[in-house]
Amino acid sequence: MLNDPHSLLPVAYRAAARIVKSRLMAEEASERALYLLTLTTLKGCPPQRPEAWLRVVARRSACAILRSEWGRTQPLATDELPAQPVERRSPRPWLGDFVREHLAAALSPRQRDAIDAVLHCNGTRAAARRCGMQPRDFRRSLGAISRKARALCAAHGAGAEFTEDWPTPLPPGAHRGEGPTQREPA
Repeated sequence: MLNDPHSLLPVAYRAAARIVKSRLMAEEASERALYLLTLTTLKGCPPQRPEAWLRVVARRSACAILRSEWGRTQPLATDELPAQPVERRSPRPWLGDFVREHLAAALSPRQRDAIDAVLHCNGTRAAARRCGMQPRDFRRSLGAISRKARALCAAHGAGAEFTEDWPTPLPPGAHRGEGPTQREPA
């Protein structure tokens, strides 16, 4: 019976290091082999010769790592990294305070509760529970609030460069082919 299976970790590491030349992959293979040894021991059928068993399993784990995608990583050429230009974007301006100040009058009390719940909860379900809504209804309410906020930002010119990311609604009747540009003048 093994008293401390972790004392055999160097044995597994040496066996795996003979197969793979990467220290990281040898450590991974030896830890996998030690994990399998621990599982086998906990099942009640420990190997008779744990060191030999561990060597074989560590070699097999190392071969499996080499065959897998995990072992096919390519090292980066560090001399090429500084030569590649990095595009940096400036962060988007925080429009939350602007929207809250100007949008409050256009929202219903239930929508104001939904905004407070979003700011104080860490998930949709928790926020919906806080408002007393079903998650589906809560998401619909957030969609309506988002549409109002986008319209407000577009009207005031705040964050206009970001409102173009969203699809613009079609004019009334456009889905039937009677958009405002297709109507005949009266």
